[in-house]
Amino acid sequence: MDFEEFREQLKEDLKERLFQRTGEDFEIASNHVAKLQNEGYEGITVRREGDSVGLNLDVSSFYKEMENGNRDYDQILNSVEQIAVRGLNEAPAIDYDSLSNYDIMKEHLSLQVVATERNAELLEKIPHKEIEDMSVVCRFIISNSNDGFSSILVTDDLLKSMGVTKEQLFNDANTYAPDLRPSEIRGMADVLAEMMGVDVSELENHFGAPVQNADIPMYVASTQDKTNGAGIIAYPGFMDMAAEKVGGDFFLLPSSVHEVIIIPDRGNADYRELESMVREVNATQVEPKDQLSDHVYHYDAKEKVFELADKFDARKKEKSAEKAEKDSVLKDLSAEKKEVADTPKIKADKAVKREEASL
Repeated sequence: MDFEEFREQLKEDLKERLFQRTGEDFEIASNHVAKLQNEGYEGITVRREGDSVGLNLDVSSFYKEMENGNRDYDQILNSVEQIAVRGLNEAPAIDYDSLSNYDIMKEHLSLQVVATERNAELLEKIPHKEIEDMSVVCRFIISNSNDGFSSILVTDDLLKSMGVTKEQLFNDANTYAPDLRPSEIRGMADVLAEMMGVDVSELENHFGAPVQNADIPMYVASTQDKTNGAGIIAYPGFMDMAAEKVGGDFFLLPSSVHEVIIIPDRGNADYRELESMVREVNATQVEPKDQLSDHVYHYDAKEKVFELADKFDARKKEKSAEKAEKDSVLKDLSAEKKEVADTPKIKADKAVKREEASL
């Protein structure tokens, strides 16, 4: 069977299974779920009759499993039934009246950063602000706990229904997001210790020498919950806070949509090498849906400029060339000044000699 036949059969069988299991009637409809990071899919929405919100299931991934011979139809149907029942039963309790009340929901605003080009089509329908080749979007956080993370992307239609402007949305997001989901900047030694489940003092046992944060000039920045944590780069004052933490200018590497890596700029790093590392990591270790950018960024703490690293490099070279030109002009002016200053003295010396000769 082709995909559409598969989806229609799944909808019919799942509806019957759920009724037999719960004694309740369900509405099951085909849909296309558009998501950021080009991770949209063809699926179905399952909702109890009378409910305004349901559960989205990715049918295209199940169809691929059947096509590849990983599971047959009956196995997939059993799995979809289990997922649907669990998802509907474990869904967080939501006050749907509050979802339309912006005065309530604004305190649940969060910021997310995504790749602009990769999400260009969807961004046409989403209020966003651009930071170089990335875009900042807003989400309403519904639940955020050990049991899971649930949020609603703020679209133009949702914002219009709430009677709110884009400017107000981002002003409120800048106010509430940093408190709702605080940022943290951690030394790499702390991160490694956490990943290995040991104390920092115990890293010596693994690396053969004492290891402290100061020994690894890299920092990891994210939200405390580490979900879509790269959004912290849009927090007001984050760049200056990071500069103070690392001691000045820094390079920012987009590790993923969940976190970024900060490397102090001590004047000896080549952004091209850092960019090559980012591209390699993205290609081999980061899922496409979690990739943010292949580029490296730089923050100039003195000028307070955040920009692509290649722009910073070009700006630095331009300033260096301007300084060299200015120094050359000053040198020429100084030489001319000296020549002018010496000329009267020479004439005076000649006048004295002529006066002595006449005597």
